[in-house]
Amino acid sequence: MTESMRVDIWYSLQSDYCYFLIDRLLKLAKAQVDVVIRPVLGLVLRMPEATANRSELEQRYFVTDTKRTARFLGLPYTYPDPSPIQFERGSLWIASKEQPHVEHLYRLFVGANRQGKGLAFLDKVVRHFWDGSQPAWDTSGFLIGALAEIGLSHDTLLATHDWSNVEPELSANHDAMLEAGHWGVPLIVYQGEPFYGQDRFDQLLWRMGLNLD
Repeated sequence: MTESMRVDIWYSLQSDYCYFLIDRLLKLAKAQVDVVIRPVLGLVLRMPEATANRSELEQRYFVTDTKRTARFLGLPYTYPDPSPIQFERGSLWIASKEQPHVEHLYRLFVGANRQGKGLAFLDKVVRHFWDGSQPAWDTSGFLIGALAEIGLSHDTLLATHDWSNVEPELSANHDAMLEAGHWGVPLIVYQGEPFYGQDRFDQLLWRMGLNLD
């Protein structure tokens, strides 16, 4: 596979819009494109100063737009319960100081990605945070079963991927995305050109000269 058929995608587990891209990323991989997953934390954790002053009006629009986008794409969609990121009461933009779900999930995500199973993790694990099929995903044994489905052990991933060796990679990925040209997810880069947002995917295909239909 040539370097010209590689794309890098910066992906946050907290992002509704990243979820909306999963099926299209899988199609891209099936078209023999090297899809390189670059895990990053949600913006409220990476750049809290960028989200702290967002208004209630913006929060309401965000809820409207995500619901509409899911319907447009024909995807089942519900906000994860519990949320991967814990927020201060009444806010979608201010994160709590303690983030146990984030540390747990990103240790699994980065561990799976390091073993070449990042896309499979998105497909079999992350998808079900958002499609409503796994309420109380953190207590149901879902993570153990979903990881086993892609040939990985939940407990082994946690044992071999401590937060202390995962967090530096997340930080480096954040720095790399800024260098690539944007701070938000999903961000896809092809041949040095950034495409921000799931709604730029068709422009990405146009630039690559691909048709996935």
